[in-house]
Amino acid sequence: MTHLLLDFSAAFVSPQAMRDGFFDGAILYMSDRRPGAEWMRAKPATREYCDSLRSAGLEVVSNYQFGKGDTADWRGGYDAGVHHARIASGYHLACGGPADRPIYAPIDDNPTLDEWNSMAAPFLRGWASVVGIERTGVYCNARCIDWAIEDGVARWFWQHNWSGDASINGDHPEAHIHQIEIDKRKVDDIGVDVNISLKHDYGQWSKTVAERNEIVKPEYTELIRLGDSCSSRHGARIVNFLLHTQEGNGTAESLANYLNNPANGVSYHFTLRDGVLVAVVDTDMASWSVLSANPFTINLCFAGSRAAWSREEWLNIRGDIEIAAWVAVQEARKYGFIPRVIAPPYEQGEGISDHNYVTECLGIGSHTDVGPNFPWDVFAEAVARYSGATYTATSGELDMGFLDEKIVNWQGEERTVRDIFKYVDWYNGLMLDQFVGPRSREQNGEPTRWDMLGGKTLVEALAAIGEKLGLEGFGQKNATISAPIANAGAKGEEIK
Repeated sequence: MTHLLLDFSAAFVSPQAMRDGFFDGAILYMSDRRPGAEWMRAKPATREYCDSLRSAGLEVVSNYQFGKGDTADWRGGYDAGVHHARIASGYHLACGGPADRPIYAPIDDNPTLDEWNSMAAPFLRGWASVVGIERTGVYCNARCIDWAIEDGVARWFWQHNWSGDASINGDHPEAHIHQIEIDKRKVDDIGVDVNISLKHDYGQWSKTVAERNEIVKPEYTELIRLGDSCSSRHGARIVNFLLHTQEGNGTAESLANYLNNPANGVSYHFTLRDGVLVAVVDTDMASWSVLSANPFTINLCFAGSRAAWSREEWLNIRGDIEIAAWVAVQEARKYGFIPRVIAPPYEQGEGISDHNYVTECLGIGSHTDVGPNFPWDVFAEAVARYSGATYTATSGELDMGFLDEKIVNWQGEERTVRDIFKYVDWYNGLMLDQFVGPRSREQNGEPTRWDMLGGKTLVEALAAIGEKLGLEGFGQKNATISAPIANAGAKGEEIK
């Protein structure tokens, strides 16, 4: 369903006036008034006003703009992005905005490519460093939407028509909102702009977590063609799911047939093409794909693909990329490794990557597939959607921006999450030193035997005291632990 949304800065439009005009909600400014613009009484948005809209069943979307023209926010580059995003995030949360909903940053202009590369793109990177790339929206023209997607600097797009080229002012296929009218009408006697939503989820606060995280399995045909081209994993833990190219023109089935001949000396767990997924090797076994990395990897090959493909050629099989992301997430859950995408430049760790990761990061072999033009951003978005996570393909790491958010501690003082973790670790160490002794860390967890306690551990000394006092249940004869501990044997094994 398309929603009609207002944006305005002169004053707050009443919820009733919005309803009377058949509007569905508002895009509100989470920003201060710039000097000389005291007339902008709708900046910043307030909690009271946001609550009144939501109580009336109207939608709320967050955006930001402080400067304009020569003082436009984006002209300040990366540092300005950090500065303004912090302000925007503060107002967004103070107004009751959900912590995972996007905020649209302003590129309210028609920048040249040089200006984009030198100022606008760095501005968005700075913005994303504060709110996270998955919450970074941008208000810009269609040309800038293309550039933002190419550079991977935003995920949400509010399109305006200041492009200098009417031919590109139609609805951009990746835009979530399109501003279609500026300064042409009043609602509640207040000048407004009119926007239409282009996607079901355009960043509105009302979208529930359940709706946003709704996972729909991609459609595909699965065939089982298990063969003997495999080996034991010899107890190795699976930590990576890897993508491969065929460097040929086979189908998923024809490639599987080739792999099922052990004499060919190669195999993958899965082959995939045109919506057909073939299981070739049981994932409990090691396929013959990546030399000495076979024991700890699961491997999928895109049949008919080549490492030399362009991004456009890869996007022609976007459906198969979606399927590969789905399969990777399911295998990660099955075997307990992190479903994060490790894209170039690689960083060693658990996750989902390609054959070139094995070459470049692990130093095994010389293969370079899936090639330099694989659309890691598209793949990572699919993996994040299917896993319900917020992983990115650019860093290969979890977004850790929350560490610099501030919370109030038990003493009523504001502290960053980073500092809280630091103190937790410190006090945890102090408590462990008291309970198990300061030397336990050098003794692989073996508790310290204190000289002043007759060579006993703290627990043994306490048991001896209780036994001496005749307390029921105290004493060495009761020292049985019925739960797994460090260096235990099989899971659930009783240790005495």
